[in-house]
Amino acid sequence: MNVRISDEALQYLEERDPQLGRYIRLRGKILRKAEPDVFAALVQSIMSQQISGKAFATVYARFLDVCPAVSPNALCSVDENILRACGISAAKVRNIKAAAGYFLQQEVTAAYFSKKSDDEIIRELVQLPGVGVWTAEMLLLFSLQRPNILSYGDYGIKKGLCVLHGLEKLDKKQFLRYKELYSPYGSAASLYLWEIANTAQG
Repeated sequence: MNVRISDEALQYLEERDPQLGRYIRLRGKILRKAEPDVFAALVQSIMSQQISGKAFATVYARFLDVCPAVSPNALCSVDENILRACGISAAKVRNIKAAAGYFLQQEVTAAYFSKKSDDEIIRELVQLPGVGVWTAEMLLLFSLQRPNILSYGDYGIKKGLCVLHGLEKLDKKQFLRYKELYSPYGSAASLYLWEIANTAQG
């Protein structure tokens, strides 16, 4: 499953920001993998913090060997020492265990977040240890597929805006103007801004 980007969203962004529109027409539709299981996405996000992509892939493969079903019930039943042996730090083990306990306590299902606003979900998730605003926003974008996520805490998005518009730096006031400009399709804009930033780095 990929992140949904509608033709309507792309047309809207092209009209709102001609410079972004030129890049969208040049690049075409972007395909980025989505993780529809919010709990699995949260576990991956916590485990991947402060390590390289390669290291995460190795650790996560070991984790799947001992916990093939990435669910709150399954994770709660795995001993902490077994998780540590996969290469997961003690702090991350505590954090993913806490997340599993919370999801069980709140009886989180696929529909649990459906009636909550983006801000309500962020406020709820950041109460979990190891989950900050950026992590919550990435869950909103890549798992819950909310359409209007443009994260001020994301370096790549800010870099993409600077490259696209020829800016040396971007303060929060400027950022919020772009967020308003792209609303209600900030998530689609985010995907293109990341690619712009990565292309510039290359």
